[in-house]
Amino acid sequence: MMQRLRGLAWVLMVAMPIAAVAAPQLSTSQRLELLERRAAKITELTLQLDEMRRENRELRGAVENLGYEIEQLKRKQRDIYLDIDQRLSGMQGGGMATPAAPVASGPTAAPATPAKPAPANTADRTAIQADYKAAYALLSPQKKRYDEAAQAFAAFVKQYPNDELTPNAQYWLGEAYYVSQKNQPALQAFEVVIKQYPSSSKAPGALFKIGRLKEATGKVGEARAAYQRVLNDYPNAPAAGLSRQRLKQLGG
Repeated sequence: MMQRLRGLAWVLMVAMPIAAVAAPQLSTSQRLELLERRAAKITELTLQLDEMRRENRELRGAVENLGYEIEQLKRKQRDIYLDIDQRLSGMQGGGMATPAAPVASGPTAAPATPAKPAPANTADRTAIQADYKAAYALLSPQKKRYDEAAQAFAAFVKQYPNDELTPNAQYWLGEAYYVSQKNQPALQAFEVVIKQYPSSSKAPGALFKIGRLKEATGKVGEARAAYQRVLNDYPNAPAAGLSRQRLKQLGG
């Protein structure tokens, strides 16, 4: 396209000097005829130039639209990953445990199984669970308020660093960044899960996501290492199957 534009510009530049040299040797009628032909040629070249400019604008617009569609597909893919992850977490109990039903009392009641010691402050525990649920709800397919979810989980981790729900909150913090395509914060959040909570049920998923993020930055060797670590350290986790698939596709 640019080569054609330069060619047209060169023709317009050389047309005037050639005509100026030949003009003194021509009669008036011949000069007029030459000027008319030259004007017609310039008009034709101008029209071609305008057409190429129009085509260039259309191509630029098509490229911009394609880039937008690719970004939308990436977002949709990550939304799907998040939805699947949430479903798997629900099946595995990876979210928040459901409180046990109260045991009946009275002369006909069956002996109750000894319960674990309750937290010292039930009111505080209720508040912690409420904060976690509120943050988790922001990730739902109905809301998709990922930036707010990231803020809520970051606040939870900071406020309750030693709570039993903190490993999960740290993982979902990474997911909130991941689906928003904030890859570096997501990577850092998942790495915290692996380093600080390696025994958490969320550790295999965090390690798998680290592999995906490494792939996205072209670090295929590090991605393979992450997937292989999932297979070695968490062979029975759902993430192991996903890691095996990625290794196969990467030729590892």
